Amino acid sequence: MDSYLSYLQHQTDHFLSDIAVLSEQPDALIALEAHYAVEAYSRSLFTVYDIDFPSRLTNAVSKRQAEFLAGRALARAALDRLHHAKASITIGEQGAPAWPHGISGSISHSHGKCNCLVVAGENQLVGIDVEKVAAGASLDAILKEALSLEERARVLQHTTFDAAILATLIFSAKETIFKTLHPIVLQFFGFDAAIFNGIFDDSILSFSIVNSLHQCIPANKEMLIQFEIDGEFVKTWTILERHTLETRFQKLRSSWLRAVNAC
Repeated sequence: MDSYLSYLQHQTDHFLSDIAVLSEQPDALIALEAHYAVEAYSRSLFTVYDIDFPSRLTNAVSKRQAEFLAGRALARAALDRLHHAKASITIGEQGAPAWPHGISGSISHSHGKCNCLVVAGENQLVGIDVEKVAAGASLDAILKEALSLEERARVLQHTTFDAAILATLIFSAKETIFKTLHPIVLQFFGFDAAIFNGIFDDSILSFSIVNSLHQCIPANKEMLIQFEIDGEFVKTWTILERHTLETRFQKLRSSWLRAVNAC
């Protein structure tokens, strides 16, 4: 029987395209990417892709429904590769995906691009985020709302990356930090919870936690976030060990998942 991923790749409805496995460690980890076309979306595609339509999206705009469908389709394909065929990925109490037992994962989408990173094991904390490089009013909003005065100064002083790219990377990384740590913190924390320190190895962003978020996430704890710039998009991601939150780097075969934080 063909895999669910193969099923997605052979659909001809023009909603999902360029579906690709970015990285895979058999039975342990998989990262997927796809493009989705909001203009090709219809609610009937939930039936085509065999994805349950959540009642809480009944009154949502088509864009939100399309984003949800793209993310859940990729997540289902990832779970299928990790031997969790047809596992349900419901919406958790605070809006995050509720992964099945024995799985940790993260989904992100932005301007027609969707990414999904899933690992086998509930002891992992996973975060991934994709963003289109901000410009105009969107860039102004990031600089004013997501970055501190100190971080804005570092963006303007940096000579390697364009200011818009670096500001978007910092914003994306803070989204990744939230997704990664929220399962432990279990409450909202804002952009000011972590501060950008700098870049090293051309693929790693360093942040420090400003105030303690949890007994195992103390003030000044360093968070290392992997990143890649992909044309007009940036991606950030990390994987942490839930119990120790210690960090090491593990090479992967993917072009953009060159390393993850793991224990």
